[in-house]
Amino acid sequence: MKPNLPSASLRRRLQTSSLLAVLAGLALLVLVQRELLSRSRAQRLQKAADLVRQDLAELSPSAGPAEFQSKLDEVLSPGRLLWLELKPGRPYRWPRPNASVPLPVPLPELVGKAEKRCLVGTPLVSLSVGKSQFLCSSKALSFSGRPAALVVVEDITADEERLNTVLLLLLAAAGLASLLTSALLRLVFHRTLLPLDQLSTQLRRIDVERLEQARLSASGQPQELQPIVAAFNALLDRLAAGRKRQQAFVDGVAHELRTPITLISGYAQSLKRQGSPLDGGLELELIVSEARRMGRLVSELLDIAREEAGRLRLVRDQLDLDDALLVAFERLEPLADARLRLRAPGERSPPLGLGDSERLQECLTNLVENALKYTPQGTPIELFSSTTASKAVLHVLDHGLGVPLPERERIFEHFVRGSSEANASGSGIGLAMVRLLMRRMGGEVRLVDAPGGGADFQLVLERVQFSSSARSAPA
Repeated sequence: MKPNLPSASLRRRLQTSSLLAVLAGLALLVLVQRELLSRSRAQRLQKAADLVRQDLAELSPSAGPAEFQSKLDEVLSPGRLLWLELKPGRPYRWPRPNASVPLPVPLPELVGKAEKRCLVGTPLVSLSVGKSQFLCSSKALSFSGRPAALVVVEDITADEERLNTVLLLLLAAAGLASLLTSALLRLVFHRTLLPLDQLSTQLRRIDVERLEQARLSASGQPQELQPIVAAFNALLDRLAAGRKRQQAFVDGVAHELRTPITLISGYAQSLKRQGSPLDGGLELELIVSEARRMGRLVSELLDIAREEAGRLRLVRDQLDLDDALLVAFERLEPLADARLRLRAPGERSPPLGLGDSERLQECLTNLVENALKYTPQGTPIELFSSTTASKAVLHVLDHGLGVPLPERERIFEHFVRGSSEANASGSGIGLAMVRLLMRRMGGEVRLVDAPGGGADFQLVLERVQFSSSARSAPA
């Protein structure tokens, strides 16, 4: 399976593609320029050869060398040599270069190389002699009733130098054009893709709490983006309708479950007060305990649904955290089989934090119950508080096996349980609720190793001083 590599941005792709298209166009221009020059040279050689062939065909069989040479001189030009071969490799007359322009290479060397490379019936042949470049053509003809070959050699060194100069100018123009094109494309694509950036900004502003009201505006959008805006607004409509149905369902189920649970718990407590003889009251105690647990589970599920719908609201009151620990200890100690310990606060000032008193007790309950499930019987669970310069911390410390490092983040997810005690019962919601409620109170929950082994769950709240106001706005 291939790894998911990050994809390039659309703007960068368009800029690169457009720049490559410009460079490809310039390269095509260079190739066309070179091809046109090659064809021009070939046509020039072909025209010279055709003129000589026509003139030689008009010579009488008795024509002498002087008449032959005069015909050659008529089409002789600077840098061009012509000679006639009656037999392969044997010129009828040794070629004579133009007197006004000296030949850049030794004549015998040039003729010898042309005799070896330039054969009758072959296309134009390029010859390199020293630093000079030549084109050679050999055409069959009839001279004085005998088969012969006309050889035309032309010096193209100057043409090649001009072509190289043109290519260098084109390359310089290509570099300059690339820079200008890149700058212009950056500006053009920025303005062209600006509606996409604006649309992305509108999308980032949409959150769960504004799902019913948030819609994208199609006014001023390009025609290509208007169908996307319309489709996304239709999707938001469906999501809003689905969320309303979900909220109605959760509220209805919570109401329907709370009613029988409340009745069961109430009747069980009533029977206990009347002294029911049912197994010494054990069955009634189990009914009360399970009813309370089911009620708390329903409340937690309802809180999760409200959080996902953006409707969970908590207040932030000024709390004495030592009093909160004492309340939790008195309430949970009967359920802890004498394992719960409350450290004395000492003579320091009581720590004050901002939080929701009822929800903070719920967090402490979940942490203590979690410690009771996942630590060996007989090991103590300690409650105490500490402070820093800006934070007030409540500790629920156990002396069990601790939590493995890879699981320390996962155990705070919904419906995830730790692996320390596979047989321990639980729904996997308690710790997730602790993190959710602490975040809503403006705090957090931490998990660190306890000294000597075990886990130290810490509820961290914003610390306030004694002069702080008694109550702040809801979180």
